[in-house]
Amino acid sequence: MIDIHTIQDVAKRAGVSVATVSRVLNKSNNVKKSTFDTVMEAVNELGYTPNLMGRNLRKNETKEILIIVPTIMNTFLSKVVKGIEDTAHENGYSVIIRNTYEDYTIEQNHINMVKNKLSDGIIMVGSTLSKQELDEISAKIPIVQCSEYTIGANVSYVTTDNFKAAYDAVSYLIAGGKRRILHFTVDNGFSSSIARLEGYKAALADNGIEFDKNLIEYGNYGYNNAVSVIKKREKTDFDAVFAVSDRMAAGCIRALEDRQIKVPDDVWVIGFDNIDISYILRPSITSVAQKQYEMGKKAVQILLEKISDNSINRKVMLGYKIVKRQSTAD
Repeated sequence: MIDIHTIQDVAKRAGVSVATVSRVLNKSNNVKKSTFDTVMEAVNELGYTPNLMGRNLRKNETKEILIIVPTIMNTFLSKVVKGIEDTAHENGYSVIIRNTYEDYTIEQNHINMVKNKLSDGIIMVGSTLSKQELDEISAKIPIVQCSEYTIGANVSYVTTDNFKAAYDAVSYLIAGGKRRILHFTVDNGFSSSIARLEGYKAALADNGIEFDKNLIEYGNYGYNNAVSVIKKREKTDFDAVFAVSDRMAAGCIRALEDRQIKVPDDVWVIGFDNIDISYILRPSITSVAQKQYEMGKKAVQILLEKISDNSINRKVMLGYKIVKRQSTAD
């Protein structure tokens, strides 16, 4: 039979009061070193484990952070979540990861975890909620949106400067002599998709190139879908591609190769995210590298501020870099 020792047992063994043991366990500064050492010796001898759940309930906190993601299978998001986990653990928090599969009802059920005080706050890596719903919930619950955010909502977020990243990527293609640049995007209303399309248009305008709606193609971020979309185009009337994901860029390269069109000799291709497929594939893909890990880290830092004071509102855009590889002949 395993002996379960209490804080009273520790106090008796150390010859101090229960209040003193509590101060030691809470790392109070108002304890002499000799007393601290005596109490910790008693803790170790008895194998005492503090009742953290009870302590947290008394403080009205759980030391848990809820992470809501569309799916953890996404390679890009896995690095974001790693940044969240590491930073949360460094600050004494555990994380609960929940997939929504972009299902509104599932997301609402997960949010109820926080409403019922089963976690202290939420980091949303994508959301199906409306601006009004987010405003109402975030007024009561600490929330930080990460990577994607809801435009116009009064919610803290951390993301990449997608407009400028797209602008620089397209400008890079133009500097390489490209004028007919296909923008391969996703018609989903996400903040990133909107900003990248606007960055694309701005780069064309600033370089005296007229926007052509026929050079916009829509996919779903995936490789196979990208192959299918590009193969369905009646003709290759473009000399470069700016895709909003590396998998879309990879699928585009495959479709072009099947038409005997060489990359980068005939067409330049640039992707987004700098995930593993961008450097595994041949030709390797020039890509816009986001700071996924730092994004997750910053999201936790903002959330911890909001757990202390939910009136705090932070809107952070991180930098990026264009990693040049074989799909553009630089």
